[in-house]
Amino acid sequence: MKNQKETIRKMVNYLNNEEADGGFWLPNIQRPFVWKEEQIERLFDSILREYPISTLLVWKTKSNIKRRQFIRDYKKKLKLTDFYVLQEDHKVKQLVLDGQQRLQSLYIGLKGSYEGKELYLNILSGDLTKPDDI
Repeated sequence: MKNQKETIRKMVNYLNNEEADGGFWLPNIQRPFVWKEEQIERLFDSILREYPISTLLVWKTKSNIKRRQFIRDYKKKLKLTDFYVLQEDHKVKQLVLDGQQRLQSLYIGLKGSYEGKELYLNILSGDLTKPDDI
């Protein structure tokens, strides 16, 4: 299978979205999200600088695999069991095998929050900052 190029917006819209070709989910074997706030900021900085941010490895399957959602509003004290999805036999889903930290960071930055803080982008200068830095 050849590599596919997709926009970041399209990739983030696949997360937890069954209507988007089965959606992107995390298999139960994936470790928890571990990136710190600074790592998320560096990812967005790399994107703004047009640096490559690597690829994803996604498994499209109809197998009955235990999976969980990506977390929209991340807090360190969350339990992964709160994000499990009911298993449905023979429904297409896409399981992210490599790229969880990057996708989760994009989801937090574009649609959610990290420990209650939302991403702030100073568009005039292109600097990635937090509101308390202003």
